[in-house]
Amino acid sequence: MLDQTLVVVGAGPLPELLMRRGATTLADGLGMPLISLAVGDAPHAALQTLSVQPPSLVRLCGDPGRLGADGQSWLDAMGAWRMPTLLLASLLGDGAMPGTVPAYLALCESRRIPLLGLVQLGGDWQGQERRRDGLPWCGWLAEGSQPEAAMAVEALLAVISQRVRSLSSASATAAVLPQAGAA
Repeated sequence: MLDQTLVVVGAGPLPELLMRRGATTLADGLGMPLISLAVGDAPHAALQTLSVQPPSLVRLCGDPGRLGADGQSWLDAMGAWRMPTLLLASLLGDGAMPGTVPAYLALCESRRIPLLGLVQLGGDWQGQERRRDGLPWCGWLAEGSQPEAAMAVEALLAVISQRVRSLSSASATAAVLPQAGAA
């Protein structure tokens, strides 16, 4: 089990069943309870509540970039709260990765969200294509019960755990280092 809450969001519109299955597999594999929140919920209030609960995997349902009535989005709040985040993506019908994936990545980076990386949901894993696109892929949640699928999920969980540990140690180091210009 990880020592901090993680958020998973779709990098563009994803089918509900695919998103739910992916989040459930991640939560089970990481040994974390799964909490589902809708983008219609007030983000800062929800994140405040999560901050006092045991670590969990939070599946955000809907478009996290959509602006609320207050002019803020869930992505804005996730950046302000420094919520470690995974972006989930699925292939188009022709096997290509949609353009929304790098767009969501850029949006997360602009909001200073601690992004762990991208996870491909289902489809065929094309390692060469994923390396060529230059995006921070964690791996692939393969479908099926073949040994290949189980190995892919195991490797993905190991990458996510390692990136969370790296993020935690980087945050701890930043907290103890003196700030530039401090006396």
